Amino acid sequence: MQVGQIGGIRIVFNPFFLILLIIMGIAGYLPHGMMLFSIVFLHELAHTLVASAYGVEFSTIELFPFGGVASSDGFHDPDPFAEAVIALAGPLTNGVLCILALAVAPYEVVPTHWLDYFLKANCAIGLFNLIPAFPMDGGRVLRAYLALKLGYRRATERAACIGRIMAVALGVAGAVGVYYGVAGVSLPILAFFIYLSAGREQRMAGYAFVRYLARKKQELDEAGVLPAEQLVAYGDVPVKDIVRHFVPKRYHVVLMINVAGHVEGIATEMDVVTSFFEQGIDTPLEAIVASPYRFD
Repeated sequence: MQVGQIGGIRIVFNPFFLILLIIMGIAGYLPHGMMLFSIVFLHELAHTLVASAYGVEFSTIELFPFGGVASSDGFHDPDPFAEAVIALAGPLTNGVLCILALAVAPYEVVPTHWLDYFLKANCAIGLFNLIPAFPMDGGRVLRAYLALKLGYRRATERAACIGRIMAVALGVAGAVGVYYGVAGVSLPILAFFIYLSAGREQRMAGYAFVRYLARKKQELDEAGVLPAEQLVAYGDVPVKDIVRHFVPKRYHVVLMINVAGHVEGIATEMDVVTSFFEQGIDTPLEAIVASPYRFD
């Protein structure tokens, strides 16, 4: 549900967050819920401000109980360094808010119980988002790190898988805690939400990766010079399996070898990407090699 718009960015309440606010209102804690909303909003606003410095413009901020998701109608360039900095901006903002709250505490300008809640909420949201699993900010930092080694698609799948595993562990721990009366039902509900969100990130990875491939030439044009990354594959390997190994900020050269290990052809990154889109994802490497080189 859209609740407003700031600077062209739509502010949307996720149904889970809306339900949380309703429950807090019924229980007489609506002011606490509004403070939680403000903290989560500032957390996400920090993401968007830092992202704009990297040329990434977000169009929507969707708020969840533990944080939020900033999304764009356009393409979000998965540059690993930029993604890590953008992701860390949220938890860092929560840390700064905690420092500011501690700084004004001696002056008693804010009632103690409100200050305590503000500190606890910021610590909880900031630290929770540092967990290295999707869809939390820590998961995006992990994906950025893995992308340099595994490629964007496989890194996303790995981070999302970790997110689902952690969600299951959190759900089991929450269910046990509810059974023994040491935890509230919010914990297993949160685990369920994390599991669904991690799955959504995993499903969207394919679409994001295709858009990323479409911009690979622009990546070279913008950088001017990129380090080369060499891959080796048999001629019958389809291009869809080759592009999975493409990593950001590298220009790839694929050597086609025969069963004896001899190089029989060379395909550049642009050859592979062009074939991916124009000839089909199942096009074999041998159909696009530049020329029948042979080195014995």
